[in-house]
Amino acid sequence: MEQDEQRSGPTLAGWLMRLSRQRRWVMACILLGWAAVVCTAWLLPAQYRSETLILVEQQRVPEHYVEPNVAVDLQQRLRSMSEQILSRTRLVGIIEKFHLYDKDRSRLDMQGLVERMRKDIGIDLVRAGGAPTDQISAFKVSYSAANPVVAQQVTAELTSLFIEENLRNRQQLSEDTTSFLENQLDAARKSLETQELRLREFKSRYLGQLPEQTTTNLQILTGLQNRLQSANDSVNQGEQQKLYLQSLLSQYQTLRPGSTLEGKGSDAGGADPDQKLASLKSQLREMKAKYTSRHPDVIRLEQEISAAEKLKPQMESPAAKNNNDASSEPAGVGSRLGDTQAMPAALQIASQLKAVEFDIANHKAEMKRIETEINSYQARLNLAPAREQELAAITRDHEQSRAYYESLLAKRNQSEMATNLEKRQQGEQFRMIDPPSLPQRPFFPNRLMFSVGGLAFGVALGLALVVLRELVDPKIFGEEELSAIVASPMLVVVPPVHTPADIRRRLRHGVFDAVAASGLALLIPAVTFLLYYKA
Repeated sequence: MEQDEQRSGPTLAGWLMRLSRQRRWVMACILLGWAAVVCTAWLLPAQYRSETLILVEQQRVPEHYVEPNVAVDLQQRLRSMSEQILSRTRLVGIIEKFHLYDKDRSRLDMQGLVERMRKDIGIDLVRAGGAPTDQISAFKVSYSAANPVVAQQVTAELTSLFIEENLRNRQQLSEDTTSFLENQLDAARKSLETQELRLREFKSRYLGQLPEQTTTNLQILTGLQNRLQSANDSVNQGEQQKLYLQSLLSQYQTLRPGSTLEGKGSDAGGADPDQKLASLKSQLREMKAKYTSRHPDVIRLEQEISAAEKLKPQMESPAAKNNNDASSEPAGVGSRLGDTQAMPAALQIASQLKAVEFDIANHKAEMKRIETEINSYQARLNLAPAREQELAAITRDHEQSRAYYESLLAKRNQSEMATNLEKRQQGEQFRMIDPPSLPQRPFFPNRLMFSVGGLAFGVALGLALVVLRELVDPKIFGEEELSAIVASPMLVVVPPVHTPADIRRRLRHGVFDAVAASGLALLIPAVTFLLYYKA
């Protein structure tokens, strides 16, 4: 039977019967537990919480006009500002300003008071959609104190610190960004100046060998080659003119005394001036077809033709007279007359011969000079590919430096505009939507919740007492519990026999229990609501 009793336990009906039998103990536990918790809540110091809502306003000027230069995440920035505002120096100043925790200064040092104040300050983020990944749109700042007015004043002080710290922090970050870009821009400017100086020195050093001057060099080289050809043609013409004048001078020299073949020489050479004049005129026509009338070769040919035309009458008239009269006049008289007439013409031809020789020498000197220049320009053209590679490397560095400088210049200008916005308080800033509230009721202790909790604690205490008494003094209540323990069938059940005195006593106990339960049912709600509205 002991094994069956161990295997079986009280039934639900048995527990209800035990609870009914020990109802007074249960009501006493409920009352005592509730009263203990309510008294504890009443004795705890009240804490009032004041809070305010701060809205995070975005930049007033559209970002596609002025891009902000503060890229720090708002949550990270709030964390940084919280660390600065909740620093020991700031909190000590607030404690001294509002005389906080005067009762605790005897048992806590200043560091302890600062730690306690940090626990009393609350900062809660408010996101746009409510999800943890949504953007932060606002945040709440709260402070708890024993005095509601003090809680409101401290909350207002903390709010002003957050707003001022945000303005100062954003302005400082913006100025630091602009200063950094300014330093980088100065370094980029110096690098660009160095590259420009290097490029300028290279172009100055290799002037004429640069790739962009190749076309010009080719044109100049072509012109020089044409000039060389023209000078060569002038030398050839000068050589022909020289030969002509030398032959003409030799003909005049045959007119000297004692020359028996003078007349024949004159007659033989008489046709030469006409042929030479015709040749010069033919050359002049060819030159005019190629060049203008101011070309040096054209002018020279015109001068030679003019001189030949002047010499032609002098050569033909005396020679003809000498040849016709050679048989009748004495030889001595003809020789003297020829010498007298030939002297001026010979001198003129000799001077022209020297002039021609001088022109030939000048043209040859010019040819040498032109050849030197041609060699120089050919050397420039040969060096152009190497200079092109060197210039490409220098130009690439220069373009990179210039692009980097222009990029930094644009960023610096953009950052300066963003900094001006921050200084004018038109960038992202904090704006207080709700002023710090003046709390009317303490948020701790919540006496309504304490009363409900005390009632639950009393019920749990009463039930625990019933279970404990059952464990200490187990009893059998009801036929089901007995049947579960004893396997034999139940033959007869003896009902309880009550005397009139028992009936009267049970009636008094029932009335007392009903009055006690009703009083308990009315007392607990009444006191709970009284405490809630009086708090």
